[in-house]
Amino acid sequence: MLTLTPIERDMHRLLRSLAKAADPSDAVSACIGYKDFVQRVDPHGLDPYTSQGQMRGLYPKLGHISVYEHQHGRPLLSALVIRKATGRPGDGFSDLASQLGFEAAGDAGFWEHQVEQVVRFWSADDPVMLMDSAMDQVMKELGSIRRAVRRLGARSAEQG
Repeated sequence: MLTLTPIERDMHRLLRSLAKAADPSDAVSACIGYKDFVQRVDPHGLDPYTSQGQMRGLYPKLGHISVYEHQHGRPLLSALVIRKATGRPGDGFSDLASQLGFEAAGDAGFWEHQVEQVVRFWSADDPVMLMDSAMDQVMKELGSIRRAVRRLGARSAEQG
């Protein structure tokens, strides 16, 4: 499981607050442009990877946040960060979603669905949903551990 760096936690917190405050019937209203996002999360330009002129450092951090969310069974929170000119995320969003195993990640409908899921999840403010999401991931991890132990047991039996 990944952990977030301090600046990524700040980004995560801002994205959660945008999603939580959004109207689920107009989920896209929760979206924020890349530059506005950086200015809100790091208004004084203290982080060298997101300060003015270093926007490329933002993209890996957003990707890390999405991987973190995916590992915790939640929708891709970075879907909320978009290019103002197009009203859509950059290509890195769909590339990462494909790497995470999402089908049709390049379709506009996929991104819109992720935005809706993000807003629905975080605006619900439902501790049961959060706990269920966490428990689903624990159970998934336990299942993979169980399979690994069985494989080790089978190898030991074959060698013994």
